[in-house]
Amino acid sequence: MASSLFFFFPVLAHSLAAPPLPPPSALVQSTCSLTSNYAFCVAALQSDPRSLRANDVKSLSAIAVGIAFAKARSTSTYASGMTKNVTAAAAAAFGTCAEKYRNASEALWWALGSLSQENYDYACMHVSAAQEYASACGRLFSRRSPAVAYPAAMAKRADYLQRLCGTALDIISQLVDAP
Repeated sequence: MASSLFFFFPVLAHSLAAPPLPPPSALVQSTCSLTSNYAFCVAALQSDPRSLRANDVKSLSAIAVGIAFAKARSTSTYASGMTKNVTAAAAAAFGTCAEKYRNASEALWWALGSLSQENYDYACMHVSAAQEYASACGRLFSRRSPAVAYPAAMAKRADYLQRLCGTALDIISQLVDAP
């Protein structure tokens, strides 16, 4: 009986696993091939099912910025929640980080507006600002007196948002360089 349970649980776990993602579209593949990190770009775009139906690079750029926008908002909420049950210095750092990520999400919202108006230079400027806001959060922790350790979970979120913004910039630059 025990041996049948060992067989049953792996089968059950496998059957409950998420279905595999469909292969990326030709547009996603060709667009991501021009970014600095093809695998990250494909994975990020595939996380949004709209990328399968996108019909041009402009649509993919809006999807990439939208994914970054959602990550900035969720990270702001996460940082706000971390202000409880920590030292005053850590609470101040988390509070300021929450504000930086709110600013990042606002910049990304403006980037979406710039994309819709085909104002790609401004879209790049706003995405770059969001990328810098994410970077600033880590520096806030080390500049506190006394210094506060930068939590690994925040560092991971910051890195992910910076990578999303970098991918969005790479995609938008394809629009800037287009004839």
